[in-house]
Amino acid sequence: MKNFARWLFNLLFTLIPVFLLVVFFVSLSTFFRDLNEYRARQAQATEARLETVRLRAVGNTSSQNLAQAQRIVSRRLQNLGVRGFRVKVAGSTLTVRLPPLEAPLRTRAEALLTQRGNLAFQLVKPSASNRSLAQIRPTDLEAPALTNRDLDRVQATQGESGRPALTLRFSREGAARFAHLTSAHVGRRLALVLDGRVLIAPTIRGPITGGAVSIQGFSSAQETERISDLLQTPPLPVRLELVKP
Repeated sequence: MKNFARWLFNLLFTLIPVFLLVVFFVSLSTFFRDLNEYRARQAQATEARLETVRLRAVGNTSSQNLAQAQRIVSRRLQNLGVRGFRVKVAGSTLTVRLPPLEAPLRTRAEALLTQRGNLAFQLVKPSASNRSLAQIRPTDLEAPALTNRDLDRVQATQGESGRPALTLRFSREGAARFAHLTSAHVGRRLALVLDGRVLIAPTIRGPITGGAVSIQGFSSAQETERISDLLQTPPLPVRLELVKP
C-alpha cells in the first residue's frame, strides 16, 4: 500500500506539469487565433473605408516607368502625412487606395497624384520682355537653364513683406549654374515654369550667388504649399490621368 501511494504520487507529480503545459499551449493557441481573427476583422474594416482612385499612365508605360511612378506617388502621399494608403500597379493603371481625408488634405493629395512636377528656369526672349505674365507663351521662352535636378530643397515660406514665397535651395552644381545665369543676364526676365505653365517671370536685378533664392509674387499661400509639396519628389516619368468611375 505504501509503495502504491508513492507510485501514485510520482505519477501525479509527473502528469500535472504535463497537463499544465498542455493547457498553457492550448490557451496560447486560442489567444493567437483570436488575435489573428481580430486583426483580420480590423483589416477588413480598414479596407472597407478606403476610397479607390485609379490613374491611367500616358506615354512610355514601361514597367520601369510605372514602378518609378508608383514610388513617387507613394512618397508624395507620405510627405503629405497620409497614412494607411496603398498604391498598386496593374497594366498601365495605378490604383491608389486612400483613407478618409479632410477636404483640404484630400484636395492637396489629388493634385499630387496627377501633376508631373517638371520645373524649369527659362529666360524670357527679349522680344517678349514687355509682355504680361498671362501673355507669355512657351515660344517666348529660351531653353531651360535649370531644372528639378538642380534643386536640393523647396519650401513654402513668407517673404520680407509677409506675402507667400517659395524658397528654393540649389545643389552645389545648381547653385553655380544659377549664379552664372543671374550674373550673365542682369536686366533680363527669368521665368519659373511648372509643367509648361509660367508661374512668375521677374526681372533679374543682380547676381544671386548664395545658393538659394526666395521668390514672391504667388497668388496665395496654398499655391506655394502645393508647389512645395510637388517639388519634394522627382517629376513623374509618365503623365497620369484620373480615370473617372
